[in-house]
Amino acid sequence: MQTTRKKTKLSICKNKHMPSTEQQERVKREVRLQKNRCDFMNHLYDRSGRHDLPHAHPHATFTGLADELALELGREIVSDMAEKWHIKNVREGLEIRDNSKKVEIKNEDKN
Repeated sequence: MQTTRKKTKLSICKNKHMPSTEQQERVKREVRLQKNRCDFMNHLYDRSGRHDLPHAHPHATFTGLADELALELGREIVSDMAEKWHIKNVREGLEIRDNSKKVEIKNEDKN
């Protein structure tokens, strides 16, 4: 009978320390984000062709892949904007984006 009591106490303790549903969902999102990052970096590595380089090559790593993609996308976006600059919405969209990044610093002199 004592073993039954011990098992009951243990199960109560386990339930008492279970994470909340909110914590479980947060952990699930974090795990998904890490998996997405890993899958995305693997995709970038595959598309870069670095796996075909000699092993002694210094660029046969994941280093700089995200930066290369950002530069590539940046070039494509800039080309696209230049081609469509005559469209008013393209110009206004860039103005709105630029204005949202401006930070006002108020200098309040208190004497």
